[in-house]
Amino acid sequence: MWTTFSRRLVIAVLVAGLAPSSAWAQSLASGGAIEGTVTDQSSAVLPGVTVIIRNAATGVSRATVTDSVGVYRAPLLPVGLYEVTASLIGFATTTRLNLTLTVGRTLVIDLALKVSGQQEAVMVTAEAPVIESTRSQQSSTVASTAVSNLPVNGRNFIDFVLTTPGVTRDVRGGDISFAGQRGTLNSLVIDGADNNNTFFGQTLGRTGSGRAPYQFSQDAVQEFQVNRNAYSAEYGRAGGAVINVVTKSGTNVFHGSVFEFFEDKSLNANSYANKTASPIRARSPFRINQFGGSLGGPIKKDKAFFFLSYDGQRRKIPNDVILTIPSNLPNDPDTQAGLATLRSKADSYQLARDQDVFLAKVDYQINQKTRLTVRYNHQNFTGVNNENSGVTNSLEHTGDSLVKTRTANLSLASVFSATFFNEFRIQYAKDSEPGLANSANPEATVRQGGATILVIGRNNFSPRETTINRVQFADTVSLVRGAHALKTGFDVNFDNIKNFFPGNFSGNYLFGSLGSFNRGFPNGSGETYTQAFAGPGTTGPETRPDIKEYTVFAQDEWRLKKNVTLNLGLRYDIQSFAQPQVKNPDPQLLAAGLDTSFLKTDKNNIAPRVGLAWNPNSKMVVRAGYGLFYGRTPSIMVGTAHSNNGINVQTVTFTGNVVPKYPASFATLPTGITLPNPSIFVFDPNYENPEVHQASAGLDYQLNEAVSVGASYLFVAGRKLQRSTDINILPAVATPIAILGGGSVTIQQFPTTRPFTRFARIIQFQSTAESQYNGLTFEIKRLFRGKFQGNLAYTLGKVEDTVPDATAVVPGGGDDAKFASNPLDFEADRAAGNNDIRHRLVASGYWDAAYFKESSGFKKVLLDGWALSWIVTAQSGLAYSEAIQNDVNRDSNTRNDIVPGTRNSNRTPWTANVDLRVSRTIRLSGKTRLQLIAEAFNLLNSTLVSAQRSTRYNFTGGVLVPQSNLSNPRLNFAADAAAADARVVQLAAKITF
Repeated sequence: MWTTFSRRLVIAVLVAGLAPSSAWAQSLASGGAIEGTVTDQSSAVLPGVTVIIRNAATGVSRATVTDSVGVYRAPLLPVGLYEVTASLIGFATTTRLNLTLTVGRTLVIDLALKVSGQQEAVMVTAEAPVIESTRSQQSSTVASTAVSNLPVNGRNFIDFVLTTPGVTRDVRGGDISFAGQRGTLNSLVIDGADNNNTFFGQTLGRTGSGRAPYQFSQDAVQEFQVNRNAYSAEYGRAGGAVINVVTKSGTNVFHGSVFEFFEDKSLNANSYANKTASPIRARSPFRINQFGGSLGGPIKKDKAFFFLSYDGQRRKIPNDVILTIPSNLPNDPDTQAGLATLRSKADSYQLARDQDVFLAKVDYQINQKTRLTVRYNHQNFTGVNNENSGVTNSLEHTGDSLVKTRTANLSLASVFSATFFNEFRIQYAKDSEPGLANSANPEATVRQGGATILVIGRNNFSPRETTINRVQFADTVSLVRGAHALKTGFDVNFDNIKNFFPGNFSGNYLFGSLGSFNRGFPNGSGETYTQAFAGPGTTGPETRPDIKEYTVFAQDEWRLKKNVTLNLGLRYDIQSFAQPQVKNPDPQLLAAGLDTSFLKTDKNNIAPRVGLAWNPNSKMVVRAGYGLFYGRTPSIMVGTAHSNNGINVQTVTFTGNVVPKYPASFATLPTGITLPNPSIFVFDPNYENPEVHQASAGLDYQLNEAVSVGASYLFVAGRKLQRSTDINILPAVATPIAILGGGSVTIQQFPTTRPFTRFARIIQFQSTAESQYNGLTFEIKRLFRGKFQGNLAYTLGKVEDTVPDATAVVPGGGDDAKFASNPLDFEADRAAGNNDIRHRLVASGYWDAAYFKESSGFKKVLLDGWALSWIVTAQSGLAYSEAIQNDVNRDSNTRNDIVPGTRNSNRTPWTANVDLRVSRTIRLSGKTRLQLIAEAFNLLNSTLVSAQRSTRYNFTGGVLVPQSNLSNPRLNFAADAAAADARVVQLAAKITF
């Protein structure tokens, strides 16, 4: 295997070297580049000109010389404010000031030198160009002014991605969707290092998904770039978008901040759920404190710099426990004793979501040609009682959700000559996410009259743990050869993963009555006891689905003409997994080629990229690009296949006299028990990594020195996308099902006989789903020029798919809703995707009302220092299907049944939202300022409907029973719809110095 891999790796490197790839300077992971042409007054090029590029904040400079065609190039530059000076004997020295270099950008600064007989100096203060003349991919930059000043609820800077075109929230909480794709296809890169949780397919720490609010403090983020289509070959392991983040660094001047943000229920409007309840409920208790500070400055002026930040959150949320007792409750002793026991366990409790985040960063300019950067980030999140919550979950049925991430990055940037550069990176990262249990007793659900009274005991999957230990090495070599800027490199990423998910190993009781619960034996009708056991000689629920990733790439920025740049690229990726240790020996499985001990390694992921940038004049750039991209396979799929093979985990549901007495559980599998037919997971022998084709074309036009407009067309075709599907079924039969009251619906019903007779569901991980997105984006941008910055983005897009999903791994629960409705006919579900948002308009801006700084007296006191910022969003509704409750198609999945032809045929209402920040800055002394901030999220208190009742029929007694309140336009009842938060107000104070 290794011999074969080594041979493929060598071949890939050779191919990459022969066919270099795109935009070497524009796609730098943690910085950018400055380049240009130096000419004389007659526009003749000037070779041999000495060009000094100096960072205005740190004083660090880089010297280079123009080549035979007058071109200079300076890659591997940190983001920041620069000045460029060109000098040549016989010409006046010319300096261009106030040049802002943002992440991933190639800043083209052309200089014209005047002939001079004497030593002269010319200072040019014109701003940097608004549009990027060599960039071919579709990308947007969220600059430092926006990161620092736009309103954001929760201080998660990633939410600012939603201000860029082509972006929506994914239907999976905590994820972001680009071009209608699922969030598992994205990649987050921070300071050039991979910051993705490869197990769950989210970011490290799984921030924003109801767990940790953020991994990096907003005050530690300098800026970031959103690469959303046809981006450089340097970026990969993603079929969606790459978000490229740069953290802050120190400068020659000490600077810092201290802040406190505060939210409380007394400041908020009442929620939709409370207002639609009967009777109306008061505002729910709620309080958040977020606080911290930062400090940066020189260790040695012009040489070494440090930056430190701390960010803390303390959030308290009460969880009321309510026993809803039926009015006709029996009065027998067992029932009353059972009720008394539950009342003793039904105390309300408090949830907490507390976090501490710390960052330390050092930049050291070893010499003019070598820069060392070291960064460490530390996150501790404690979600007290977050494992479960709700009115029917007791304190003992929950536990603490913990998140601990550690990332340490080192990068060494070297300038060996004016044409030879190198950047080496190494990262160690750890993401540990255990879930604790508040009880040692088994889980017990107690019902009365069909309704749940209370759930007690240990959560059936706790305590759990998922921990990733990562080591990443990457190196990139850049060469300049005339009109070509070549770049090649490698990136290896090793994730050692421990996953422990003991579902039902501690036991799970289901009692149908309080009396039965008091007796302790769930042996009545519909009552069960379920427990899982580790198979002999196996690791049971613990798996090690380790990942090894290997990448080589090469690229070329080829200046065909001064105003035409061709970006060519090639990338090769391999993602390999630890092979499962257990083969299920069932002869039917083996005869069908289903080997639970084998995972195919996809070795043909060669990804070409091509892009073109043409600026016919100084104010316009036309861009076009195409690329092939390969996404990751989340290791949660692999870990599920490791353990759910029918042998590692053996789950038995006991009934009748075999059940133990609560709270007992079995130490081992009782003798004489016949194991039921298990449901298993297995990878398709032909499984491959997701493949996404991206293409784009567009233009940007500069209206003036600060404003540009742009329009683009985006095409994204997802192929070989992941899905989970049950293959243990026989062909369906079209069957008319009567509707109560008249009529019928023809349902494809599956026979109850299973072709694999010793199994229940055989869920196969496949790469058979598809998607296709077509979108138009329009954007107006105004760069910050001291008083105002604004961005207006509109997206008209449509995504169709056949139900892809990489996270359907728990059968019998909510994951079953992620399955296609017909596992033998995926085309039946080809329709608008779950992330299909047809129209989306976002306007964001920051206005510094700096008109009264030079005033005096009462006018200055009253009017000086005010600033306003906003994010206004309007979008069309989410798509949803018309569901049928219960398993009408008889595929053993009760959550994927829909009325044929109705997948995502309905829409929730349009939503419009306004987030606003008002601040005033007061000078305290010297450069110390006090900033007072008031923010309102959902300022107009709009009802932002996020879901509606979707059940068209209940399947009961062999007939379909219509549900009258499907898509109720009145939205009068909480059961009919769900809505996002009502108006939330946040107050803050911040001292900067």
